[in-house]
Amino acid sequence: MDQIDDETFDGATTQSSPFDSLRDPLGILRRRWRPMLLMLLAGLAVTPLAMWRLPPIYKARASVLIATQKLSESFVRPMIQEDATERINALTSQVLSRQSLSEVVQQFALYPELREKEGMDEAVAALAASISIELDPGIRNAAERARIVFVYFSDQQATRAAEVTNDLAHRLTFAGMRLRSEQARVTTEFLRRELESAEVALREQSKKVSEFEQQHRGELPSELESNLRRLERLQQQRNSLALQIAEGETRVATLSTQERTADSPDTRLSEVRAALARELSVNKETHPNVLSLRRQIELLQKEPSTSAGGAGLASAGRHGVTEAARRELNQLHEQLADTDRELVELDRHVARIPAVGQELGALAQRETVLRDNYLDFMHKVQDAELALSLELAQQGGQVSILDPASPPTEPKRPHWQIALGGVAASIGLALALGLLLELRDPLIMTAEALKALAGVPVLGSLPHIATES
Repeated sequence: MDQIDDETFDGATTQSSPFDSLRDPLGILRRRWRPMLLMLLAGLAVTPLAMWRLPPIYKARASVLIATQKLSESFVRPMIQEDATERINALTSQVLSRQSLSEVVQQFALYPELREKEGMDEAVAALAASISIELDPGIRNAAERARIVFVYFSDQQATRAAEVTNDLAHRLTFAGMRLRSEQARVTTEFLRRELESAEVALREQSKKVSEFEQQHRGELPSELESNLRRLERLQQQRNSLALQIAEGETRVATLSTQERTADSPDTRLSEVRAALARELSVNKETHPNVLSLRRQIELLQKEPSTSAGGAGLASAGRHGVTEAARRELNQLHEQLADTDRELVELDRHVARIPAVGQELGALAQRETVLRDNYLDFMHKVQDAELALSLELAQQGGQVSILDPASPPTEPKRPHWQIALGGVAASIGLALALGLLLELRDPLIMTAEALKALAGVPVLGSLPHIATES
């Protein structure tokens, strides 16, 4: 027991704690100065050795500019979404891939001892640990049209650090151009395939529309007006035929009556001439009735008017006229039947026009949608091909080296920083050793701690008496 402080006041004691001795740092220094001094001296002795053993590390830096499309989007619509974070992550992943880092290790003959002992994987891991790619912290707006990325590499040789850094920066720019060109090419090929599919679908639909129109010829909505006009003409023709049939039946009946009465040739000639006058009033010279009546007149004019033979010829002429009228009447009936059949067929076509129109409208609407889709894809393909041409001409988004790396003039950790760090570490270790010793062998600072240690009550205490030297 080195010391007992008076912690009582009016007979009450404070609670003891193993950390009570830590409240007196100067006392700790007085009590533990010897081991602490030894620890400090050991640390200071190790610091020059660490400075000699640790090789200098040089850190080179190159800056890469990532710019968006140069031309205005009002002229050329970009096919690639400009997302800075995703794009930088994609480029970094390509640069830090095992294949890329293996090429760098072999190109610059890095880590020969590690490759010989552990293999290429360990060398690639060491190279990846020495590389860092960071976005310029000065950029705050993600919508900026230009971004700067810093590429860092640390190595024991300043020249090699700069060379490897520049190579990584070149790989970053090449990966950027290749990534954008590949994205533009894939997008263009996809749109071309979609355009071909849209063209095939449009061609098939147009073929269906054409076949439907061919199958329902005469029942299409576009033919409604012509069908109605044709119906009107057929109806007029039917009315005319009906009137001609009525007149023909009347004439046949009249001729039959006259034939039975056996009129003289002169009387018959007068009747035929009267009938010719009636026909000419409604028909032209080329009409069959007119031609037939003129032949009858010619025959009657050649017949004698008084002889018995002439009477027989007149009777034969009247019979021929009657037969001709009957044949003409039969022809009119056939024409009327044909007209009625055409009317029925045309009425059927007109009645089916609404239903056919609905089916044709659905097919035409589908064709319109497919044509719009085809035109849309055609415009997209044109834009994609133009964007691809811009990427190949490096007029799209660019990744270029802004500032190449130069060999660093000073190592990343100068000797004075290592020395300062060694001194600070030695002092810290010395203090930590003193605190550890105090915790392992604490002093009895209070009466309560003595009571806990001895197991008997404390009867009294004396204040600390300072002695004069």
